[in-house]
Amino acid sequence: MPKLPAGLSALNVTQFLGAMNDNILKLLIVYFLIQQQGAGRAGLINAMTGAAFVLPFLLFSAPAGCLADRYSKARVSVLVKLAEVLVTALAVVAFALKREQGLYWLLFLMASHSAFFAPAKFGIIPELAPRETLSRANGLIESFTFLAIICGTTLASLLTQLVGERFWLAAVGCLLIAMTGLASALRLPPVPAAAPKRRIRFLPIEIFRTLRAVAQDSWLLLAIVGLAWFMLVGAFAQLNLIGYGIQRFGFSEAQSGYLFLASSLGIGAGALLAARISGRRVELGIVPLGALGLVLAPLLLQLLPAYLPLVVGTIVLFGLSAGIFSLPLQTFIQLRAKSDQRGEVLAASSFVNWVGILLAAMLTFLFSGPFKLSAAQGFSLVSLLTLLVSAATLRSFPAMARRSRRLLRGWLSGRP
Repeated sequence: MPKLPAGLSALNVTQFLGAMNDNILKLLIVYFLIQQQGAGRAGLINAMTGAAFVLPFLLFSAPAGCLADRYSKARVSVLVKLAEVLVTALAVVAFALKREQGLYWLLFLMASHSAFFAPAKFGIIPELAPRETLSRANGLIESFTFLAIICGTTLASLLTQLVGERFWLAAVGCLLIAMTGLASALRLPPVPAAAPKRRIRFLPIEIFRTLRAVAQDSWLLLAIVGLAWFMLVGAFAQLNLIGYGIQRFGFSEAQSGYLFLASSLGIGAGALLAARISGRRVELGIVPLGALGLVLAPLLLQLLPAYLPLVVGTIVLFGLSAGIFSLPLQTFIQLRAKSDQRGEVLAASSFVNWVGILLAAMLTFLFSGPFKLSAAQGFSLVSLLTLLVSAATLRSFPAMARRSRRLLRGWLSGRP
């Protein structure tokens, strides 16, 4: 198996630390605000912090993509990590002074840093990794990202307990993580700018122009929409598993949150498995196999008895299927996009992903509110929607279905 370039290790560490820090700081802010305002306002606080975190990805995807094309993606990454250090330093001060409104703005700025980093970090992978290692490189990045989510979710609670709820001191830990991330970004190899004359476009409408151009390539558009569907299903699972744990097992909200960690573990493992299956190529034939798991696993969450080990195993299967489903799509987008437009295409994909996350929040509200469905019934309905979307996709792209059938026949005969 070809050895991965050293620069990818620096990128992986930088991405891991950034994703972990995002999760820690977001949860610290939520915990602090609930402590200050009372548990009765927890729902409103979660909604407001969620909006503060999502909004930058919708507002800044267009300029982020342009910057990633106009300047060296390594240079953009360093500047973004420097911004993260400044934001977390301000968070320490805001926690110490108990500036509640200021923390909402700092969460917005933290998400803005991630929005600007997204096209650069995904766009630089094809510039660092040869084509034959691209699937493996993306598999490592994705698996470590979900490991970062697990670590961040755990560390947020652990830091809060260790410092006796002195949140400013916990935020100092975030500052140290951000500084380490900056040091790692400085180790990224210098890469040339892909399109030095690219104009910086600030209005989100530029995203729609990019998507209109992408629509001329039906396979690229399929990959972008498919990746957004993965984000929708993943975001829905994260929100719905809280209600599922409460209703099925009588868990508290915090205990139910650990169910999502099982899903994150599965996604990371699925990404590594997808990279191994893909080998030197981008294997879109495994996407329908991942979709099959995304249909079966949520359905099983309603049909299976309330036996915790069995349910956790199903949630891991859910995540495993999601990782298998998403990794080839992410890799294909990087490979298919033209090198001088890669940043803009990845920014457009990021924008569509966050639209999917917003739709997941809407589905969660509709299912639990007006439709009065249980969390288990909500999973079954998402299973049905995934089945319909997958069937329509395979009908429109029969070549993908044929490739998937060939893979299955190869595995069954011992010749993958």
